[in-house]
Amino acid sequence: MTVTPAVIEEEEPTKKGLSFKFPPEETEMGLIAGIIGAVIVIFTGLPAVIKGVGLLLVLLWGMDSVRKTSKYGLGTGVPSIGVLGTGYGVVGALMGLAVAEYGRVGQLYPAVLVGVIVMGAIGLVSGIFANGEKFIAMKIPRLERAMMELGMAGTLAILLECSILTGSLSFAAVVNNVMNTGLIALLFIFNCFAMLHPYNACLGPDERRERTRMCAVEISGLICVLLGLAMIGLGTSPYGILDGVSMIVFGAIVWVVYFRMFIKACMDECYETVGTGIIKTLE
Repeated sequence: MTVTPAVIEEEEPTKKGLSFKFPPEETEMGLIAGIIGAVIVIFTGLPAVIKGVGLLLVLLWGMDSVRKTSKYGLGTGVPSIGVLGTGYGVVGALMGLAVAEYGRVGQLYPAVLVGVIVMGAIGLVSGIFANGEKFIAMKIPRLERAMMELGMAGTLAILLECSILTGSLSFAAVVNNVMNTGLIALLFIFNCFAMLHPYNACLGPDERRERTRMCAVEISGLICVLLGLAMIGLGTSPYGILDGVSMIVFGAIVWVVYFRMFIKACMDECYETVGTGIIKTLE
């Protein structure tokens, strides 16, 4: 992993009174995604599309954390930090699933958030060790917080996907339908793409957060399409095949809309484009 000297962090403008900007800033995005994602993951009986909305928000949060960390010194470490966040997610999800049955009320699994909290703590400790003068001394601003957020976002993403695929958060159901079928490998790969690829693709002096977020959303749409197809194949949804079909339609709409927005933004903001024939130039 290549580490370059960290640049001076820009100070955010002082806000007077309560205000909310759309799209939300990084801190606001983390709060919104964390709260909504946690609530949705507890209620496993919700339709897949609602869980898909929560997944989209959580992956956006993870992307923001990768961007926040990487723009202050990581070079080839951009993919590494995204893979680390997803690795946190898999371990945290298994931890949460192991205790999910404790305190369960019907289809509500509040104990599953134990995995989210523990992995957030592990991420924080990792950030402290990485930045500590007596240890790795990377000296990246806000690394501790970003690593904590990556652990929490990664765990929520895997838990939401397991809930979509199985319709529950039963450890046995997840092991049989997600782990033993090999779907966990696809979830790992595509979650990495959603969190690390947007900033990696847009990396450069003219990187703009909103354009980068468009890339993250369209990848999340693709994940929803794949989850919908897997749901139909597994046949585990309590709402039947319609749940999987609605997930596919939702994901396809998100992907088409945001992929076009991303390409158009790239065309509008770049200095010059060269036609390759693969992607039609947008006027």
